[in-house]
Amino acid sequence: MISVLDKKQIQQSFGYASQSYDGMATLQRRVGRQLINKVSLANDALVLDVGCGTGFFTQQLREVAGLENILALDIALPMLLKAQQRVAANVPLICADAEQLPFIDHCVAGVVSNLALQWCANLDVMFVDVKRVLQSKGQFVFSTFGASALHELKTAWAVVDDYPHVNEFFSLAEIGAKLQAAGFVDVQLERRIYRNKYASVIELMRELKGIGAHNVSHQRNKALTSKGQIQAMCAAYPVDTDGQITASFEIIYVQVRNKG
Repeated sequence: MISVLDKKQIQQSFGYASQSYDGMATLQRRVGRQLINKVSLANDALVLDVGCGTGFFTQQLREVAGLENILALDIALPMLLKAQQRVAANVPLICADAEQLPFIDHCVAGVVSNLALQWCANLDVMFVDVKRVLQSKGQFVFSTFGASALHELKTAWAVVDDYPHVNEFFSLAEIGAKLQAAGFVDVQLERRIYRNKYASVIELMRELKGIGAHNVSHQRNKALTSKGQIQAMCAAYPVDTDGQITASFEIIYVQVRNKG
């Protein structure tokens, strides 16, 4: 069962992470470089980048995909202020919730999103809203975390208590079913596993906090985690033969179209 996400906490987490994000978001950039190859839109098409963060993928849309008309949206104003320093001056920056897109019906030819939609509290609603703003045969391309992402960290925390310490993510099958239920066609899904090495569990957790990706569910333990609990979790996390730890990130790439 997916935990209910705390939208206010999400907004605050990414706001706080805006200064450290670019220095730590290596996976996001790697995934973004793969995702850009799946965008297939005319150069003059109007495209919406949802959850643009500091603007890395927005910049890719212009420089790699050659798109000229981009709208960049994020829930956290500090992220948009960082994006403003990176993207072209003629890219409108919009502070809004991805689940309540502030646009009229059928106004954009494409909607794209790089590793942001996993923070939507209700993906079903988000998909329906994307379909609403997309033009006929418009393209929706995004990447998101899959169900097994960070499974090593989840398993280690399960030794400590029964609270969710790591966000839960939808599986490829669940995402596919939600897209079809929303009315999208030509659904193409791809699953990849990326494995990153870290010197310690603390380094992994520091990175997750630095990109705003720590636990933001309503069911999380609101009490401060004790030093003993953290030590117990670290002791339960498997250590590689080289003394490092591995974190697995399941990434799901999605390409769909609106009905004609």
